[in-house]
Amino acid sequence: MRAIKGRGKYRRMARDVIVLGEVAAKGAAMIDIRCGRCDRHGRLSVARLLAEWGADASLRDIMREQIGNCPHRDDAQIYTRYDPYCPTLAQLFSPYGEVR
Repeated sequence: MRAIKGRGKYRRMARDVIVLGEVAAKGAAMIDIRCGRCDRHGRLSVARLLAEWGADASLRDIMREQIGNCPHRDDAQIYTRYDPYCPTLAQLFSPYGEVR
């Protein structure tokens, strides 16, 4: 994280993106990507994603691309739009250790 200046004090900038290099550094060989609105899901190789996207690619962009053909992708209402998520991230980045 980088510090940003605000009102005479330095504060930490909120972090909202996890990059593929961080996932690889945690030792994950595969990641799961799922859509919260339909049954689409997949298991992807971290090594293949690194070769294709690079270490600086955000998982948000990868998930959007991988579930890009979801039938709910272009729904008009926000509550019915496709909702990609990665359950693997909870296990890798949980501050409480292993999540089951």
